[in-house]
Amino acid sequence: MCVIVYKPAGQPMPGMSTLAACWAANRDGAGFMRPEGGSVRIRKGFMEWGDLAEALEREAAAPDIESVPFAAHFRIATHGAVKPGCCHPFPVCGSASRMRRTEQTAAIGFMHNGVLSGLKTSEAVSDSMAFAKRVLSPLDRLSGDLLGNPEMRKVIGASTQGSRFLLMDGAGDVRTFGRWVSEDGVMFSNDNWKRRSPTALGSYLAPYAAGGQMRLFDAYEAFGGFDADDPARYGLFPACAGCEMMAECVECLPYCADAEDAEAMASAPWQPAS
Repeated sequence: MCVIVYKPAGQPMPGMSTLAACWAANRDGAGFMRPEGGSVRIRKGFMEWGDLAEALEREAAAPDIESVPFAAHFRIATHGAVKPGCCHPFPVCGSASRMRRTEQTAAIGFMHNGVLSGLKTSEAVSDSMAFAKRVLSPLDRLSGDLLGNPEMRKVIGASTQGSRFLLMDGAGDVRTFGRWVSEDGVMFSNDNWKRRSPTALGSYLAPYAAGGQMRLFDAYEAFGGFDADDPARYGLFPACAGCEMMAECVECLPYCADAEDAEAMASAPWQPAS
């Protein structure tokens, strides 16, 4: 199952540990979108974590990132090939070839989590692409304001088949459809990404700890140094005191999502990524 991560305007970017967990559970490609200059800027087709992480870091460093909405999609393929062009997001338009472009701007961007039946799909056209072309694009032409028209939103909402949709326009208006979960002000289309091995997740974050690149959360230095006897002081968990990765987590960022993850990580020897 894919997952969509949606940061509303006014919220900070999700931490790299959260984004790495979403990737670890959904590794068939990723992409993201945000409003910029009156359009939706789309970047997608990231098939390796390192490339995606670098791009996400650049987005997080943008001066205006907290003031605008941002959405990222992590894919597990159900219809369509595992290729960059089949990653989300997609522009709402009538051209499948345009949807496959990995960098572009659009009036409206679309993300989907779930499976849609009754649509003609192929290796080159996923169910999400078919829905954008055959349903959303005609509705957009009919309404002239797909996100702002309440009748169109009712039609879209009735078409989800249990899926979750996210639509974003260039003005920063965002509409979600289906059941979502919220955590610390960020919305997720599901929480399956939390069911992952802490050690497996560590393999994605280890290069940042080892290379010192992820120094976005160096506020610990304001405490006057590192006190290994008080992990809670740094936002860590009690089990972290017995984990050989604790110093790296404090210096870079925690990657255990909760106390249960921390206990599992502390009970197993750390194995760096090969």
